[in-house]
Amino acid sequence: MTDGADRARWASVAALFHRAVDEPRDRRDAFLDQACGDDAVLRAEVQSLLDAHDRAGTFLDAPPATARDLVADDAARALVGRDLGHYHVRDVLGRGGMGVVYLADDTRLGRPVALKALPSDADDDEARRERLRREARAAAALSHPGIATVYALEQIAGRLYIASEYVPGRTLREELAGGPLPIVRVRQTMLEVARAVAAAHARGIVHRDLKPENVVRTPAGAIKILDFGLARLWAAGEGERGLTGDGAVLGTPEYMAPEQVRGAPADARADVFALGVLAYELATGATPFGRVSRVATIASILEAEPPGLPAPESDAPAGRAAHAALAATIARCLRKAPGDRFATAAEVAAALDTGDAGGGDHQPDVAATNARRDAPPGAAQWWWKFHQIAASIGHVLLVWPLWSATALRTDGAGPATFVVGLVAAVAGSLLRWHLWFVVRWYPGEGPTQRRLARWWLAAADVTLAAAAGIAGAFALGPDTLLGVFLVACAIGVLVASRMVEPATTRAAFPDTS
Repeated sequence: MTDGADRARWASVAALFHRAVDEPRDRRDAFLDQACGDDAVLRAEVQSLLDAHDRAGTFLDAPPATARDLVADDAARALVGRDLGHYHVRDVLGRGGMGVVYLADDTRLGRPVALKALPSDADDDEARRERLRREARAAAALSHPGIATVYALEQIAGRLYIASEYVPGRTLREELAGGPLPIVRVRQTMLEVARAVAAAHARGIVHRDLKPENVVRTPAGAIKILDFGLARLWAAGEGERGLTGDGAVLGTPEYMAPEQVRGAPADARADVFALGVLAYELATGATPFGRVSRVATIASILEAEPPGLPAPESDAPAGRAAHAALAATIARCLRKAPGDRFATAAEVAAALDTGDAGGGDHQPDVAATNARRDAPPGAAQWWWKFHQIAASIGHVLLVWPLWSATALRTDGAGPATFVVGLVAAVAGSLLRWHLWFVVRWYPGEGPTQRRLARWWLAAADVTLAAAAGIAGAFALGPDTLLGVFLVACAIGVLVASRMVEPATTRAAFPDTS
């Protein structure tokens, strides 16, 4: 089916759905019999949305807090301070449709864990329990720095629990509370997420519930995905029924692919769709298909084309290049037909890394192509780091000839010039080493630290250049060679500070250009 025919089809589904919703429930079957005629597929699609709508009170549009929620919260809190087998429960980390997650201590191995108590209805179905065991083993087999490790599936007092790695830090949802992320940070974050998801896809595991709440940035700046592989535990056997079967509590509608909503089997391309939604939300602060109600959101996922990314704030070529490349990647991730998307998260990671989304009629921006050809992000950052180290070492080495020249003056001007130059050289070197360290180990703090250090670095470099120039003037008479050398160094410091360093910074970090 072509894209146009597919959109027309789902427009018909949506129109019938909205008409059927207005009918009394006891007359809906008759209405659908008449409206759909012999088109059983159309009837099933409309009925799927109606079933989702009817469940709104229990899942899709549940109020944020009910008396039942409060009772459940009290029950969850009741375990705090108690022992569950060899786990000592310390606190409640979160609660949702898939169970309660506790912070607990594994007393056998002496480590903190995230202990998920699975819903009690999972304990009554042996087929589901076996599915859970099988998929927990598969998730536990994953080994990737971007995935929280599953340690064990435990049965304690008749209940099932999953013990996994406890990951401190802030979720991407918490980061979004401060507004959208800069485009370059979105790209780097999504690159890490996509690589972690790709590792799971390589093992045949699909997450199916990727969203900001399930991605944590650790204090060191690394990305970790939580609950990996567990979402599939709630599939209704081999033939999933999406929102209308046992899998009704699976996932969050805003991040579901169209095939998930329709109840079709979901493979790696469903995660690719969620990656596109997540990237769009990080860049804009809103999901592309979010509507006032979740039923309307589902209809939007099935019918509407996603909006494009807002125009970039920066007019710099590198900024436009990063924006165009990310927009093209997101657009391909969010295609309605699974076959039109990237096949796996590994392809998404490759597109984010190279800036080439491919697979469609997208015409790459010329500036973006030239920027990628001339200075790929990895190479640009390598040159920036090299400049920081070289400038730091050069400024420190400049202290010796500076001392030699100022010592030729017998009045107070010589020592004063040396002290000023020494302070400037040390300050500039320390700031550059600090920025190099932050970018290397805490990349999430990079934009803030570069912004804070910018004027301090400029002041230190100008001051050092002035001190070197003055010292060179002192030495021109008694030691002409030393004097010329220091004047040349002063000019070099100014050129490197005011031309070379800004250029390498813009190339490596387009969000600051």
